[in-house]
Amino acid sequence: MKIRPFSISASVLAAILTVSCSYLPADNGPAIQAHRGGAAVSPENTIEAMIDAVRHGIDVIELDLHVTRDSQVVVSHDACLRPLTTLTPDGDTVPVTGGDGYRIYAMDYDSLSRFDVGSLPDPRWPHRKNIKCSVPRLADLIDSVETFTRREGLHPVDYNIEIKSSPSKDGIYAPDYKTFADECMDVILSKELGYRVIIQSFDVRTLEYLRSKYPSLCLSYLVEDSTMSFEEQMDKLNFVPQYYSPESRMLNAETVAKAHEMGMQVLPWTVDDMQEALRMKAIGVDAVITNQPDSMSVWLKSGD
Repeated sequence: MKIRPFSISASVLAAILTVSCSYLPADNGPAIQAHRGGAAVSPENTIEAMIDAVRHGIDVIELDLHVTRDSQVVVSHDACLRPLTTLTPDGDTVPVTGGDGYRIYAMDYDSLSRFDVGSLPDPRWPHRKNIKCSVPRLADLIDSVETFTRREGLHPVDYNIEIKSSPSKDGIYAPDYKTFADECMDVILSKELGYRVIIQSFDVRTLEYLRSKYPSLCLSYLVEDSTMSFEEQMDKLNFVPQYYSPESRMLNAETVAKAHEMGMQVLPWTVDDMQEALRMKAIGVDAVITNQPDSMSVWLKSGD
């Protein structure tokens, strides 16, 4: 069944969103964001991973979005189901040669939800817990996290949400970037999370579109091209977003200072060892995005 898109007036949008996006406790050292919910701890981008991160005191969960054939917004980093670590509904392993047969945009959600993305071990994360779980819809993930925090009396968490659009994916692995962004925003706005949402993307088209249509939205510019200077990266975008989010090895104290001078907070990814964590802390970043949120809290304290 195709769900009717959620619509919202400009006046209601203004009430839900806020220009004030600063929430990170930079004065106390970098905040910790659980990358894909903490991929080294629990199966990435699942409800189980997000709740596990929140249970262990993480205030910001990071996740990725794709869209199914029947326009359901789902949480997944990859455009296709991951080979060798995903089980089909029949219990077989998705083969490496599966290709587009397991493309999320080519599947209805009812079919997608029958795959098990958590039971098989992931060689990237040998200490990760392996539990049966499925690719969740964004709406269900948010509802589950919000219900958990209320039930446990925890402070509401923030969401750093990546829209996985790119020119090479349009029409093949995702709808066109405007439709993709709007379908994601329909779900996000319906949850009335207010200032607790950041939307991030590598795709400058998506960021500029969101800026024009949802001007109060908190946006984060993801970058990974180390051959470009900070100034060249910023020249690709026609506005200054609230957040600058590069691969951590691209950062030094000078770049962090430049970003701060422009009014941006700095959120490097993906920081997964103590030496790099302490370097990020020393150069003054505002948060670190990590697959190992449990270890990160220990690493950052070790530098005090």
